Amino acid sequence: MGVKAVFVDAEGTLLHTREPVGVTYARAARARGIERDPAVVQARFRAAFKRRAGEPQAGDGRAFWAPLVAEALDVEDPELFEELYRWYAHRRAWWVDTDALRVLGDLSRRGVRLGILSNWDERLRTLYHRFALDRMFPYLICSAEHGIEKPDARLFHIACRVAGVAPHEAVHIGDNPEKDVEGASRAGLLGLQYDEDRGWSGVEAELGRVRRMTGLYARA
Repeated sequence: MGVKAVFVDAEGTLLHTREPVGVTYARAARARGIERDPAVVQARFRAAFKRRAGEPQAGDGRAFWAPLVAEALDVEDPELFEELYRWYAHRRAWWVDTDALRVLGDLSRRGVRLGILSNWDERLRTLYHRFALDRMFPYLICSAEHGIEKPDARLFHIACRVAGVAPHEAVHIGDNPEKDVEGASRAGLLGLQYDEDRGWSGVEAELGRVRRMTGLYARA
């Protein structure tokens, strides 16, 4: 067996917010005369997101995010929501992990096909182009564009078909144990965990182990 393709999750693995969501939300609310404690907003956001984790981020994602933002800020303000919604489609809201680019770039030079496979709304494609990620990752599989989300095996299989590989020839890397690692494994791929504490050095070590187990990466 040779690894021909590696897919990576977006938010929390490849892309990260430049500051905590609670800070961004509270600052935007304050500009509208609504005072909120960033720490409280952050806690409410995490709780709301966890409760809605099984809901799909279909289409532009507004139906998913509008009630979540309202719950986090404890206020329904359509204009405030739209401001925050548009902010997270801008590259200034995010940073790309350069360690990820280094590790994955090395795989690309070895002939491994790279793709982004993520549960996200349509804004991901906007960010994909604004960060010029298409230069390194020719394949983008965004759940909102297919109507299914990880850990559904069908989304992993779509990614493999797009990249032209069989599931057993692919690896998926992500930060969510259930949706990324277990989901990939059930779909026939090799799922690898991105751990924030170990960072991409931990992923690099795991990829090295995979290479030793399977031999050299297979050329496309």
